Amino acid sequence: MKNTDRDDTLFLYVAGALEAPEREDVEEWIAPAVPGVKEQLACAELEVARLAACQPPVAPSPAVRERLLARIAHRAAPQTLVSMPRRRGFRNALARPAIAAGLAGILAAAVAGALTFRARVEREATLLEQLASAHGEVEQANAELEALRDVEAEAQAEIADLEVRHRSLESDLVLAGKAIMVLSSEQMQSLALAGTNALPGAHGRVFWDWKNWYCYLHAQGFASDPSSIYAVWLFTEDGTVVSVGTFQPDTHGEATFLAPVPHDVGHVIRAGISLEPDEDLGTKPRGEVVMLGQAS
Repeated sequence: MKNTDRDDTLFLYVAGALEAPEREDVEEWIAPAVPGVKEQLACAELEVARLAACQPPVAPSPAVRERLLARIAHRAAPQTLVSMPRRRGFRNALARPAIAAGLAGILAAAVAGALTFRARVEREATLLEQLASAHGEVEQANAELEALRDVEAEAQAEIADLEVRHRSLESDLVLAGKAIMVLSSEQMQSLALAGTNALPGAHGRVFWDWKNWYCYLHAQGFASDPSSIYAVWLFTEDGTVVSVGTFQPDTHGEATFLAPVPHDVGHVIRAGISLEPDEDLGTKPRGEVVMLGQAS
């Protein structure tokens, strides 16, 4: 068999242009492993590839695609080609331009598939970037929300403090009104108070009103300990001791006290202030008397 006949047969086989009987004959001939056949097949494949690259892209026919896939599957095992006799119509089976056009269509489809895959990868990369950006925006929004919650907590704390101060001012206003009521009453009486040996330098005055039945005290010179508990006492001429209530001085040692008194209290001849261990008052002072006033 001439080399030109062998080359044409290999070219048509590689291009997938042989009919089934002829292709089967070729595969039987190339089965034995003969040195040099691999190089011959490689040369034929290179020539087919070069022809395909020179042709404009066209859509391949289904038959060409099926033959190419079958050819790829068959190449899983090494194959060689021995000399073969001339077969019928090899050169005229398919013109080389038609083969090149078919291969060009296959390559064009492969390139189009590669471009589609690349576009999909680029689109997925863009979506990943957008997702990462969205995650960043969510984290920033969460941080801003947390900051707003801190601001809200601070505002609520300030509101609570203002409410406490408002109630304290209302209470002070009520006490001030009652103190003015006691001090302006026509039936108001008072006693000056002076510190005893237990609290020298302390002084103050206690007022009581027989019309509205309230007792008012203002004194200063107490110890600077605001946790100390002091009690106000009224002593009547028949020996009765009346506990009016307890108070605590401020950090400056000053105290203001207002409390109701029993309506059946007798004539007051003395008033005093004692330092008590707690707010549970009995019928007489348990602690030391630190201030005392005597009616003239």
